[in-house]
Amino acid sequence: MKTLQRLLFTLAGHLFSVTAFAAGHSLANVMPAGVIAFAETDGLGAKVHQFQESKLFELILQSPQYQEFEKGPDYAQFMAGRKIVETFLGMDLWTTAEKLLGGQVALGLYPQPNKNDPQAVAILRTKDVETLKKLRGRLAPFVLLAGDTVKKEELSNGAELYTLEDGVLLAAKANWLAAAQSRPLLDQAMKMLTGEPGKSVAQDAGYVKFREQMGRHDLGQAYIDLRPLRKQAGPRLGIQKKEQDGGASFFLHGILELAAHSSYAGLTLNMGEAGMAIKAGVEGGPKSLPEKFQWFFSDPDSPGAGNLPEVPGLLGGIAVHRNIGAWYRQREQLLAEQLLPEFDKFEGEIGNLFGGQDFGEDVLPAIGSIMTLVTARQTFEHLDGAPGVKIPGFALIVNLEKPQEGADLFQLLFQTIITITNFEGKDKMRAPWILSAQAYKKHSITFAKYTRKPQGANLPVSANFQPAAVLVGNKFVISSTVQLAKALTDALESPTPKARANRNFNLELRPAAWVPVLHDNRKQVIAQAIQKGQTIEQARWGTNAAEQILKSLGLLRLSTSVGRENFTVKLEARWQ
Repeated sequence: MKTLQRLLFTLAGHLFSVTAFAAGHSLANVMPAGVIAFAETDGLGAKVHQFQESKLFELILQSPQYQEFEKGPDYAQFMAGRKIVETFLGMDLWTTAEKLLGGQVALGLYPQPNKNDPQAVAILRTKDVETLKKLRGRLAPFVLLAGDTVKKEELSNGAELYTLEDGVLLAAKANWLAAAQSRPLLDQAMKMLTGEPGKSVAQDAGYVKFREQMGRHDLGQAYIDLRPLRKQAGPRLGIQKKEQDGGASFFLHGILELAAHSSYAGLTLNMGEAGMAIKAGVEGGPKSLPEKFQWFFSDPDSPGAGNLPEVPGLLGGIAVHRNIGAWYRQREQLLAEQLLPEFDKFEGEIGNLFGGQDFGEDVLPAIGSIMTLVTARQTFEHLDGAPGVKIPGFALIVNLEKPQEGADLFQLLFQTIITITNFEGKDKMRAPWILSAQAYKKHSITFAKYTRKPQGANLPVSANFQPAAVLVGNKFVISSTVQLAKALTDALESPTPKARANRNFNLELRPAAWVPVLHDNRKQVIAQAIQKGQTIEQARWGTNAAEQILKSLGLLRLSTSVGRENFTVKLEARWQ
């Protein structure tokens, strides 16, 4: 591992040897075949500049923590060292990073016989000729002073080869730099870098499949060949056949099972002025797995869990596609034995909430495969006043396989919840609710009506809630407020744009929409920060910084997508 670290350090330290940039296709075309892992970036320099100009970097410099750091001895030492380096380089560090990282960098890891640590090959190409010429002139004397610790020779292909004392090899020519721990691997890389044909990563069957299934990338990619790893980790890569945690099974089981059989794991990175996207994926679709795992997947040609319903003040939500009934019926095949008694206990308890109905026989068959949880701002129209702590409204939307039977069951659940809440509210001196109903368009909304409408400017947290329930088509809504129940009725009745891609799981946040929520609760947030030991200046700055960051983000989304031949997880951010 030390040798690998030395290799990477050496690559960074000898950038001066590169004097030109060969633009064009991916470095996978010149990286020798047979990797267990390959990673590549292209154009990081522009992102360095983008970060330097960003609001986030400005906030860091303005933070009380950074200003305190500026007063200490560590900052003085850092600035002194930075000044020495910048004087030597003849440019500031930001400019150096932007120029040197403007090209392509790739790293390949290869198995070593009878060794656990891989051996590496690193390749760099850059497009800033003048900067590298300047650095080469400044650093060349230090190479001469190294003496016998660095051996230099001229190769027949015109490249310069440096052999370091620990065996690391470094080759440089007009438009590239390559470093390796193995001469045969380095020779293969140099051969392809100089235009001769050879076997490259781009020709590996696993990499070809990865590129076909994962789509485009503009900033970076990473590829892992899982086939050789199975020789060390076992045929299933250490992934157990039965899950040890019920929650992990519900949210991850299908992904883990695909990974256990996949030939690759891959990642792509795209970033632009409007946002970024990181996508990870494995090979295999639902049809590649046994029947007991089909509950996890939606049809690849369908929207899956789909988009969140658009309601006024939407803050975010989660939509999940799972066939809960099939998962529950096959729990003995999917879950570790020690978990099963807890499921039996859960079945009895949840059945009581549904009015004594049998959870497996009565409740589950009525539930569909999509469940959605949304949250949105509320205006507290059900109050003569406002709570001291203002909580957003939230609602659960359950797709029903049998709409009328399911609606009756969830009405029972809603009534049970109100009864339990009223019973517990006696001890907290909270005014009880009574069940009532009101017509809204073609629907009947059941809701919890206050016997006495709460009044005041600093009402307790419980005043945030006025639970409501309504059936809209084949979807049953249980909401924390009547206001949100009405908004969801409107949204679910309106035609919604079909999701452009399958989303088996969809977690969305609208950060900019949270700014008014933060503003409404600003005093409480600052008070909590002070209670945790922050100064009032730190607490205020933290709140202001959080508000600025939220304003800059239009969307954060974590989603999964079912393909016919692969499965992907995608993290997206859009800034504004």
